[in-house]
Amino acid sequence: MPTAWLARCLHPLLLAASLLLSACATQLAPAYEPAVVSGLERNSVATLTLLASLAGGTQAANFSQREAAYAQRIGELDALALQAGARPEPSGPLQAKLKDWLQAKGMSEPDARLPSVHALQRVSATLAKLRDTDRKQGLSAVEVQAFRGQVLIYLDQALSYEYFLAR
Repeated sequence: MPTAWLARCLHPLLLAASLLLSACATQLAPAYEPAVVSGLERNSVATLTLLASLAGGTQAANFSQREAAYAQRIGELDALALQAGARPEPSGPLQAKLKDWLQAKGMSEPDARLPSVHALQRVSATLAKLRDTDRKQGLSAVEVQAFRGQVLIYLDQALSYEYFLAR
């Protein structure tokens, strides 16, 4: 008799326990947003294409030919940073551990709300500085390469974090 009672009660108890435990999942990061990732991927290609077109250097005299391309890239980056930052950020005891891990990997700074938002803002600021230098004096090939290196670092950080969210 006790084994029949145990068998009859065990299945509902196991079901209740599994439902309870599955409801306790801890979210460590904002939700993955495919639109942010696809926008970031498209903008990365366009930004690196712009930088490739500047690789030989530029003359300030013909800056007006490039001005719209700069505006397009900077505007898209700012919009992506806004979209990425608009996602609700979870909080909890494991959130601090995740941020420490990301910081150890060089993917964020302590004052950044989300690593990808910070990185996108830095890419935008770098392109704005590139644009302003181009407008004022033109760019040497070495200057373009230096700006490109900084852009690559921040694009890598943004993409890495967003890809991390997809897991």
